[in-house]
Amino acid sequence: MNRVFLKFSLKMALRSMSIHKVRSFLTILAIAWSVATLVALRTVGVGIRSRVEEEVGRFLQSDILIMERSVSIPEQVVKDIKEIPYVEDAIGVIFVPAKIQGRGVDLVAVPANRMDFFLVNILSGKLPVEGGYKLVIDTDLAYSLGVLNGSYVKMSIDYGTLHMEHTFEIAGISEGKTFLSRFLGTTFVLAPLKPVQEMLDKEGLINYIFVKVSDKNQIDYVARVIKKVYPGATIIKEKDIVVVITRVLNIVDGMLMAVTAIGLLVAAVGVMNTIMMSIRERIREIGILKTIGAKDEHIFTIFIMEVIIMGLIGGILGMILGYIGSFFVKELVISLGLTFDIPITPVPEAFILGFTIALTISILSALYPIYRVVKIRPMEALRIE
Repeated sequence: MNRVFLKFSLKMALRSMSIHKVRSFLTILAIAWSVATLVALRTVGVGIRSRVEEEVGRFLQSDILIMERSVSIPEQVVKDIKEIPYVEDAIGVIFVPAKIQGRGVDLVAVPANRMDFFLVNILSGKLPVEGGYKLVIDTDLAYSLGVLNGSYVKMSIDYGTLHMEHTFEIAGISEGKTFLSRFLGTTFVLAPLKPVQEMLDKEGLINYIFVKVSDKNQIDYVARVIKKVYPGATIIKEKDIVVVITRVLNIVDGMLMAVTAIGLLVAAVGVMNTIMMSIRERIREIGILKTIGAKDEHIFTIFIMEVIIMGLIGGILGMILGYIGSFFVKELVISLGLTFDIPITPVPEAFILGFTIALTISILSALYPIYRVVKIRPMEALRIE
C-alpha cells in the first residue's frame, strides 16, 4: 500500500469526521471519558498507596513488630533484641484497647524517656514525664470529650483478664487523627509506661516491641533470629501491614474499575455505532471504489484510519482530563471524611495504559462492521440506496 493511498485514506477520514462533527465529537468524548476515569482513579490509587506506606512507617517507626496477646513479655527481652545484629533500636510498650469516659480508644503506654519515638506532634501542652497518670490525646478526641490540658478523665481497661480503671490528667493534645487511625477506625492515646504497668499490676511487663532495623535488606533475617530465640512470639513486619491494607484498597480499586469498564463499554458501543453509520452513508462510495479496482485492504484502511484518529484524539484528551480530574477525585475522597493528603503526581503507567486502551477499544469495536463491509461485492453496494 503506497503513501499516496494512505494520504487519500487520511483525507477521507477527516472529511467524514468534519461532515459529521457532532457524531465524531460525541464518540471522541466517550473514549476520552473512559480513559480519563481510568487515569484519574489510577493516579489517586497510586497516591493513596504511597500515603499508606508513609503513614504506616510514620506511626510504627519500626520495621518489625513483636506482639503477645497478654501483657507477659519481660522488658529484659527488649535489651536482648537490641543485641541482635542489624537491630538499630527497640522499644517495649503496652498496647491495649481502653475507654475514656465511654469512648473507645487504643492506649499505647511508652517509656517516658522514649515518648518521641512515635513522632507525636504536640499542639498544646507537652509530652508526659516519668511519674503520674498522664495522657496525650488528639484534637478530635479532646473536642468530643470537651477537655483541655490539665483536665482529668477516667480511663478503663478491659482486656482479657485485666479490668482496671484510673483517673488520668491530660498532659498534651496532639494533631488530629492520622490517615492510619482513620483507616483503622480507631483513636490512639499515649501514656507513660510505668503508671500503666502499676495500674494493671504488670510491673516490668509489656506486650508489644517495636524493632527498627538498620539495613532494610536484613529485615527478614532479623525476624528469623527473633523467631528462633522467642518461638512463641507473634512477629509482624511493616510490609505485611502495608500488604493487608493494600488488599482492602485493591477491593475498592476493583469496584472503581468496574465503573471504568462500563465507560469503556459505552465508548466501544459509540465507536461501533459511528463506524456502522459511516459505512451505511458511504456504501455507494465503497461500491464505486471497488468497481475501479480498490482492494479489500484499501477499503479497510479508509475506515480504520477514521477509527484510529478518533482513538488518538480521545486517548490524548482522556489523559489530560484524567490527570486534571485526579485532583477532583482527591477532593471527593476528602469530602467523604478521609481527611488526609493524597500526593498527586503523574503516573506514566496510567497514561500508557489509558492511551493503549483508547486505541485498542476503538480498533477492536470497529473490526467487525469494517470486516462486513470489505467483503461486500461492488454490485451489491451500488444497489443499496
